[in-house]
Amino acid sequence: MRKLLAGRPGVTWYVIADAAALVVFVLIGLRGHRVSTVEGFLRTAVPLLGSWFLVAWLSHAYRSPGWRSLLRTWIVAVPVGLLIRTLIVGSPNGVRILVFIAVGLAVTLVFLVIGRLLARLLSRAR
Repeated sequence: MRKLLAGRPGVTWYVIADAAALVVFVLIGLRGHRVSTVEGFLRTAVPLLGSWFLVAWLSHAYRSPGWRSLLRTWIVAVPVGLLIRTLIVGSPNGVRILVFIAVGLAVTLVFLVIGRLLARLLSRAR
């Protein structure tokens, strides 16, 4: 974990903001689909968060957490996480998976950008 957080001061805020943004995405999706079980949450959140932090670790995204590292991580981790989630859950399938990934990419990007802006404020306030 120490290597994941290595970098400039305040990196922890970026890690928390990214995780929170992805969890909010999952919670909104579950609510929209009327899924309210812990199992439903875990089947969706674990692949997405696991993919996010694996890609972030491999790409050293938190060494210098800026917009480029965010976009590089996002463009790989979110589709991979959503595809893994689809393999676990079994839906959507066919062409609908493309819509699912496109919507997931768009919404997570909005949440991640908002989270990163808040993290920037918090890291500078300290």
